[in-house]
Amino acid sequence: MAPRRIALALAAAFLSGCDEPSPVTHYVLALSWQPAFCELNGERPECRALDPTDFAATHLTVHGLWPNDRPNAGPTYCGIDQETKALDQPNSWCQLPEPEMSGKTRAHLAQTMPGVLSCLDRHEWIKHGTCAGTGAERYFGETVRLAAAMQATAFARTISANIGRAVTPEQLIRAFEAGFGAGSGRALTLVCSDRGDLSEIRIALRASALEGELDRGDLYLDGPAPASRCSDPLRIDAAGQ
Repeated sequence: MAPRRIALALAAAFLSGCDEPSPVTHYVLALSWQPAFCELNGERPECRALDPTDFAATHLTVHGLWPNDRPNAGPTYCGIDQETKALDQPNSWCQLPEPEMSGKTRAHLAQTMPGVLSCLDRHEWIKHGTCAGTGAERYFGETVRLAAAMQATAFARTISANIGRAVTPEQLIRAFEAGFGAGSGRALTLVCSDRGDLSEIRIALRASALEGELDRGDLYLDGPAPASRCSDPLRIDAAGQ
């Protein structure tokens, strides 16, 4: 068996230790566009603190990394008792256990996941991270690394270059495929608010994405492509507008 296939098999086995018997088939990296999120959630601490010069005002930010074991869905709350699960509501996220990670990883996460101010990291760990088959240190470390890899793409630069403007979904898909190749847009889902603002992107990834550099081979292109939820054109919202 080729080394890459061996690594993929080991990663899948290592990372799928949750709801049996379904194995994890892929992961979804969810990245938010914070200005659009804050248009509807202005009371959140991370939104009250959002300034047009902030990283979160001009870059995609981390929502989460979600294990999937079937098309567009996956296991959740693996090994979590009902009492803890009942706390997983936005107004009580900060009562959830704090994920165990190093100070370095926590600092990187705080920059790329502004929702840490609302204890989003605790929610993401309890709901999704517990099904990743690894500790919080690696789970969040890989999430931050993958988010940084996406920030370096033509796709992310296209979003940042069009703040305050309207673009078409096709423009964004072309930018994504400029970096990952023709047809790679099948791994990309665009999510927009009811106002027509881009609010989130979701990228389907194979288990191999958690090992080494992110490239086309790490995209999960099997099965039906998730439908994007955006009008044509859509708008890239600016902070404070």
